[in-house]
Amino acid sequence: MRFDSAARFAAVALMWGSSYFWIKIVFGGLNSAQFSFFRILVGAVAMLGILALGRERLPRGAGVWARLVLIAFLANALPVLLVELVDDAVGADADMVSVFNASVPLCVVLLCLAARHADRVPARVAAGLVVGFAGVLVLYAPWGAEWLSAGAAVNAAAAIAYAWSMLLMEKLMGAEEGGRAMTPLVLATTQAVIGVGWAGINMPNGGFDSTPHFSASIIGALLVLGVLNTGLVYMCFAWLIREEGAAKASGVLYAVPVVLTLGMVLLEDHVLGAREILGMAVIVAGLILTRLPQRTAPAGRTRSADRATPAAKSPAAVR
Repeated sequence: MRFDSAARFAAVALMWGSSYFWIKIVFGGLNSAQFSFFRILVGAVAMLGILALGRERLPRGAGVWARLVLIAFLANALPVLLVELVDDAVGADADMVSVFNASVPLCVVLLCLAARHADRVPARVAAGLVVGFAGVLVLYAPWGAEWLSAGAAVNAAAAIAYAWSMLLMEKLMGAEEGGRAMTPLVLATTQAVIGVGWAGINMPNGGFDSTPHFSASIIGALLVLGVLNTGLVYMCFAWLIREEGAAKASGVLYAVPVVLTLGMVLLEDHVLGAREILGMAVIVAGLILTRLPQRTAPAGRTRSADRATPAAKSPAAVR
């Protein structure tokens, strides 16, 4: 694995895994609707500034924007809408929700199989994702959760939607507009801009129920979550998808619960149990399996088993 890919993978895992602690700070002065709006607004402003400094431009084609809106809807708006429509979705078992969040990589693989694109997921990557998911199950042990419930169905639908959005991201970055493919910077910026619209639509759903309170710590946490999490780190994630393919890149979602659990040990005096240690070890083993260097395909093959150039062949769900 190249150093730049490893650095992007580590950045995404560290930021998304630590989001919980920053969000706790923000919720000291904002409710969930206000947090969603201000976070994405900060991210959009930051990314537009970076886009201008990089002298890149937003896409112009209506068809491209339609696909970008669909990606944003699947990754952001649809999960929120489903939660609002189903009464017990919010109260669903936390461990079960965590398992569904971590099931996105397997959903990517299943969607590729359903579309008869199994060749886009190398066997080693698929095996690593299965091992990693087994580690997630051991880590959270959600055996007592109500799997046959509306809450479970909502979280399953959200995982599938997010997986689909990742496949659409990969395809969009492989397509060309005006003779050039969309860059991760442009994709991340457009998603933030569209996200402001989705969050604004959701503001009447509790966003005006209380007056937001901004302290130095809340503003700092918003900047971290907006500029880094929503903007730059999302760009790194899009970069991983473009270079490695959605299936392999999605494995970073397995690293998120590992970072979160270790963060709870460092910041909240959480005591690790043997099961949690075993679960994290299995997750790490799965991630290593997905990211081990792969031998170059023999001459004459039309694709690289390691997805070295995903833009050359584009495949067909964010939270």
